[in-house]
Amino acid sequence: MADSTRTSRPAPGFARRPDYLVQFVPCPKRVRVMAGGVAVADSTRAMLMRETGHVPVYYFPRDDVRLDLLERTDTSTH
Repeated sequence: MADSTRTSRPAPGFARRPDYLVQFVPCPKRVRVMAGGVAVADSTRAMLMRETGHVPVYYFPRDDVRLDLLERTDTSTH
């Protein structure tokens, strides 16, 4: 696509809900995550995921995240 927006509709569920939208687009601005006055993530290359019925979510390149400040938990995502 010319505007670099990727819209994906491969799952069969989209046939039942053609208005359901999932977009994964480059964020045009710098995004910074602060915790306790420390920048945990700082990027001009973050991606923004917009999905119908959900709040937008930022995804950061691993190199732009201070992994040394994060702690592993038992929680996982799929």
